[in-house]
Amino acid sequence: MSSQASWRLFAVFSLASTLALAVGLYLGITDILSPSATGEWKTDKGTEETGKPKVNAVQIVALGDSLTRGTGDGAGLGYVGNLRARLSEATGQQAYVLNHGVNGYKTADLLRDLQQKEDIRRTLRQADIVTLSIGGNDLFNTGGAEEVNPEISQKRLPGAVERYKEIVKIIDSLNPKAKILYMGLYNAFADLSNAQESYKVVERWNSETSAVLYRYPHAIFVPTDDLFRVDGKKYLSSDHFHPNQAGYRRIGERMAEVIR
Repeated sequence: MSSQASWRLFAVFSLASTLALAVGLYLGITDILSPSATGEWKTDKGTEETGKPKVNAVQIVALGDSLTRGTGDGAGLGYVGNLRARLSEATGQQAYVLNHGVNGYKTADLLRDLQQKEDIRRTLRQADIVTLSIGGNDLFNTGGAEEVNPEISQKRLPGAVERYKEIVKIIDSLNPKAKILYMGLYNAFADLSNAQESYKVVERWNSETSAVLYRYPHAIFVPTDDLFRVDGKKYLSSDHFHPNQAGYRRIGERMAEVIR
């Protein structure tokens, strides 16, 4: 091969590499500036090839924090996956889930998403059921169980409730026919010396959030604190906060029961 031909081949290769790099960079920036919908519609059999629910299927949109994500469940189902399975068994219909839960989310984070992210707002308009878990990080977001301070939690509570009101209001405005299932908080710190004070925080939060839901005909408060009152450690994961596989199963079954 002549020297001239070699240089031409090298130039063509360099140009192709530059174009590939430019395309990759463009797609990367586009994905950051205009992200696609978070997740895909999933069933108990996995993700459908089309990524879209079948006609007449039950569509569940899950919102919230790490409890919605199912953190701590070794089986990867969480309460949302257990709810989906129980509904499919009870109704004979296929149930699809789109999970928007994000670890560490507080009421301010979810409220911002509902106000600004059209992909989430769009899926809410399609939902038959909306599940929600939020508030735990607002009240008990600490560096460890030993740092739980009920006095600080009580001070955080009013602001979190106000944001919670806005969250439910937006969900209802986007889809007034969908059932809203809110997972009430439980006390994960029953073995600490200030357990009674933590219970008071949880009870106050559950009381005020259930009162908010009472204003909406299709909204249901799903209590969970009683599920962890007796032998609670048995249903918590090793992080001392999230449920384990058995704990999530109990919550999912409770949710399925209230809407049958």
